[in-house]
Amino acid sequence: MKYLFFGTLLVSLLAASFLPLTALAVNPVDHCTIQVEAVTLYGTTYNIAQVVNETLTPNWGLVCALNTLHIVVNWVFLALIALVILIVLLGAYNLMTAAGDTTKVKKGRDLIMYAAIGLLVALLAKAFPSLLNIFLG
Repeated sequence: MKYLFFGTLLVSLLAASFLPLTALAVNPVDHCTIQVEAVTLYGTTYNIAQVVNETLTPNWGLVCALNTLHIVVNWVFLALIALVILIVLLGAYNLMTAAGDTTKVKKGRDLIMYAAIGLLVALLAKAFPSLLNIFLG
């Protein structure tokens, strides 16, 4: 029964990942709008709310990919920050309710340390598009 559930879940996720491709096959994308922050590529800056297409720049696909990367990284950053806050609260709860139990104290400290590592990963994820932008342009 467990294998049937995970098999169905896997097939559903794969089908859902290919649905946007079928939509693009009917209506191909030939432009995008910069949404999050300005993108600079090869010395040209594309501002927020600017429509980028093939007539504006021959590298419009790369500009749109960088824009999408900014959007995804912002969502991942917010999710990681929320997760860090929850893990710190859980670690603090374990420390507060330890009552001298060394295993609970160790678990609380470990959770707070893992949260600090998660915060570092979130900050690196936030810096990734800027670093990629520096290397590309």
